Amino acid sequence: MSATGQDSAGSRTDAATAAAWRRRLRADRVLQPPLETAWRHASTLEATADTPAMSSPNISALDFDESQKVGLNAKFRATSTAAPNTSAHLAKSSASLLDSPESLKSPDTASWPARPASGIALSAPVMDRPRVNSQPDPLTPQSLPTAAQKQRIVWGNNNQLLLIAILTVQAILSLRLVWSNTAYIDEATYLWAGHLEIAHWLHGAPVPPFQTWLSGAPVIYPPIAAVADSIGGLFGARILSLVFMMATTSLLWSITSKLFGRRAAFFAASLFAVLGPTQFLGAFATYDAMALLLMATATWCVVAARDRADSTILLVAGAILLALANATKYATLLFDPVIFVLAAMVIQKRSSKAAYGRAGYLAALVTALVSGLLALGGPLYAAGVLYTTLARAGGHNSPEQVLKDSWDWVGPVCFLAWIGVILCARRDNKKQAIMLSVLAAAGMLAPLEQARIHTITSLHKHVDFGAWLAAPAAGYALAQISRFSKRRSLSLMAGGFILCALILPLSVLGSTQADILYRGWPNSSMFTAQLRSLIQRYPGNYLVEDYDVPAYYLDHRISWQRWSDTWFFSYALHGTHRPLTGAAAYREAITQHYFSLVVLDFGATPGTDNQIVADMQSVGGYQIVAVVSASFEHYTIWAYRPSQRSRLLHGHS
Repeated sequence: MSATGQDSAGSRTDAATAAAWRRRLRADRVLQPPLETAWRHASTLEATADTPAMSSPNISALDFDESQKVGLNAKFRATSTAAPNTSAHLAKSSASLLDSPESLKSPDTASWPARPASGIALSAPVMDRPRVNSQPDPLTPQSLPTAAQKQRIVWGNNNQLLLIAILTVQAILSLRLVWSNTAYIDEATYLWAGHLEIAHWLHGAPVPPFQTWLSGAPVIYPPIAAVADSIGGLFGARILSLVFMMATTSLLWSITSKLFGRRAAFFAASLFAVLGPTQFLGAFATYDAMALLLMATATWCVVAARDRADSTILLVAGAILLALANATKYATLLFDPVIFVLAAMVIQKRSSKAAYGRAGYLAALVTALVSGLLALGGPLYAAGVLYTTLARAGGHNSPEQVLKDSWDWVGPVCFLAWIGVILCARRDNKKQAIMLSVLAAAGMLAPLEQARIHTITSLHKHVDFGAWLAAPAAGYALAQISRFSKRRSLSLMAGGFILCALILPLSVLGSTQADILYRGWPNSSMFTAQLRSLIQRYPGNYLVEDYDVPAYYLDHRISWQRWSDTWFFSYALHGTHRPLTGAAAYREAITQHYFSLVVLDFGATPGTDNQIVADMQSVGGYQIVAVVSASFEHYTIWAYRPSQRSRLLHGHS
């Protein structure tokens, strides 16, 4: 081959070698930093086929200028590997240097290594490794939390403490009532029924048909309360109700926090805890507190289900709990549609089909469960539901009185709930405004229903169910009002002002209302003590206008078959199969001296009481043995004493 050919071949070889070098150098610039173990291995400077020693003749043969360029290339390669975030202009200048053809020339291309001297690149960072910056990033206006985020942090950190404070206040307000009066007739009825139901389960003892006149299933709350009564007496049963109500307030906090935030939860729980009916139910041993807790837990399941991809378990649990609430207190059926609608509204980010499907699924499941329970209970339970709830007899109270009393008890919560609807509508949040409207309307269901049937009976208890549902909307309103300023200090001051100017006065008003409600029935301690001594002297059967209270206190002394009241009485003559009822039954029983004691107060059934007195005067043998004063009532007690007819009383005091 000619010299010219050799030169041209050599030129091509040099060009190819230079191109290969450029490709390798560019590839090395984007290599990831070696692992810690690689750095350690590199520091040993072990010579391998791919790692030439520092004294390699190929390196030393370069002239000074070229060796400097190679050294710069090696350092840049090591620096770019350890610290990829090098400035742009340095990378640009280094890239131009690496691409320089002069730096790639070699006197002996045949002995040039197949790969760059990685030993140089790896050993350099060991001596010259850049320090890791341990200082925190500088604060910038973008990295600082906003006022709203600061408020969320404050409310989040104090979440548990605030809830504990609310529950403590609620417990104090209710506990002061627990020991202030004897059992109310409703309390005595449910506790007495619970003891009889337990005796029936354990020993097969007969029980009266409680399911025909109680407005809740006698097999749910009464036995549970009877167990508490066996442990702590009447006060133990009342404290059980307090536990139920405190749990209900906690669920209100959780639900409102999920829907509208922690600040709204604080105001909602505070409002509900200080209401007069809430304080009252927390010291009242009836099924109301338990039914409210079951309804609240069902609502919590519905709201919590919105955060789950598979919400079947929560929806089924919610349906079961809501059906149990309906069975515990039949009147809770009034609020079922609100929970069905809420089930659809809480998944508003999904399609309408999913929302309607969830609401329909919950409604169908609850309906099926309630129907199954009614079928299991039989016709007596169906009759009780109709008599006490669905076909309840109307009263004599005007609708204006019903609405006025409702406003006095829960009016502020309902009013604030509608304020929340208005504030949300002004923010152009249509879906949330609809949800708030549903909650606000729930607070009006009980007043409107009882205004329809013209009665205030149990109104103070029923409105508390609606107030619990309306409280999240009221809490939302107060939360929005307290955020009138973005400054944290002003926002906290506004919250404190609302607490002092609104919630504190409501707690005082609620305490007064609870005191009035708790003094609404007579203290029966003297009456019960008097009756206890008389039944020892006059054994037999007893006619008492409302015998539930003495039956509860004298449970272990007198069987339930020996008690009769002035509401309904049936008496069968000897040798006949058709019993008498009403006035004829009372007259015949008195004629036969069936009752050993007759106790009347001329309060609940004055017409029947006067007729009974006339019958005793006509027959003779019944004499007044005691007149007991109890608060604002007077109990007159007659005993059958045939040997002392001269002291027969013609009339009553």
